[in-house]
Amino acid sequence: MSNGFSLIVLCYFGLFLAKSNGQAFNDYDNFPHDYSKAKLKDPMSLLLDKVSDGKVDLVESNDYKLLENLLDELDIDNESQVLVFSKTSLQKAAVSLKNPRAIYFNDEVYLGWMPGGRIEIASADPERGFIFYFQRPIRDKKSQLFVRDKVCLECHAGSATNFLPGPLGRSVFPSHSGRSLKSVDTYELIGHHVPLSERWGGWYVTGDDESINHMGNSIAFRPENASELKLKKITDDFDLPKILEASHYPHAGSDIRALLIFDHQVGVHYELVEAAYKARQALFDSTKSGAKGDEGLQKSIDEIVNSLVPILLMKDEIQLGEKITRPNANSDFTKAFSSRSIKDSKGRSLRDLKFNKTIFKHSCSYMIYSKSFVSLPEVLKNAVFKRIKDILNIKNKDEEYDYITPEKKMELLEILTETVPGFVKYS
Repeated sequence: MSNGFSLIVLCYFGLFLAKSNGQAFNDYDNFPHDYSKAKLKDPMSLLLDKVSDGKVDLVESNDYKLLENLLDELDIDNESQVLVFSKTSLQKAAVSLKNPRAIYFNDEVYLGWMPGGRIEIASADPERGFIFYFQRPIRDKKSQLFVRDKVCLECHAGSATNFLPGPLGRSVFPSHSGRSLKSVDTYELIGHHVPLSERWGGWYVTGDDESINHMGNSIAFRPENASELKLKKITDDFDLPKILEASHYPHAGSDIRALLIFDHQVGVHYELVEAAYKARQALFDSTKSGAKGDEGLQKSIDEIVNSLVPILLMKDEIQLGEKITRPNANSDFTKAFSSRSIKDSKGRSLRDLKFNKTIFKHSCSYMIYSKSFVSLPEVLKNAVFKRIKDILNIKNKDEEYDYITPEKKMELLEILTETVPGFVKYS
């Protein structure tokens, strides 16, 4: 893999992810998927319904006030803020080192904003994948405040995303102006398995150890007579407050902890979107054929499980090393993230953070609680639970998952049994 994978968020944010294999869905708008016609259940759609009914008033006195209002209504912590300075957005003219785009996220929504720019939202519908929204032009006070944007589907539902309405992968070496000087030619699934040395090109990174090798806080250049681009720090002594006016943003910094969680979550989100589409198609095909005891359906479900379970159980997570920053009690992000924990009777949670060798204390993603997972067809969800139960059974010898010690398997089994609805029947 070429050095330079950056995390750029959805559509206007540049959110990325892609797959080079598997079934392609170039019919996501047709039955049984009905992407454009289906009644939407994503958080932004539900919020706009409340606005239309007069139950919620989105204050638009200025762009900052609207941002604060939306973060509150969508239940997004401003502590999740991460900053990207590369011009990888349709709003590239407004992006610079001194005016980066901020991205805020919770388990279901990604929101992009910058001073003087328009708000961009990628909202996860539990069944249809990502729905994109774009704020009307700043000077336009008559049009609908937010409109569902379909233009981004030209790229974000193409071959790079397996023809699904989802994330797109792009990797850049940013120039001093933020313009991309080079992108990676191949598409890779972005997530917790990507080495830190290949992350965050075009992004600001704060709260990290200077010894950690990543692409953040750097610009690209080409040495004389050299064919390969190189990276150098924006300043010799990188200090974000010296580059931009932090008071223009709801929160200070672009916490490496938030970036690590963001990477992980985006990777899981992609798998969940693909799982939903594949399962729905398999069920439709099975019903249409009228087959009893359909082997084709079971094969399809097994294939989805084989793809989804490893990412849920953090199988290919890179080892962070011991120098990565630990969950700091003074970190606003870790406190906000942990406050959303679903705890078992012993006070344990899938959101328990470690940040030493691994992100989490327990080897299962908190995204198993997300609406994108909960809304998966029961036949698939039950198959996932059964597979996880088999893996965590200490009597079963599975070398593929031996990174989870017997003690940790027992702990994880207890947490899942107590906190995940529907899991108990397989425990």
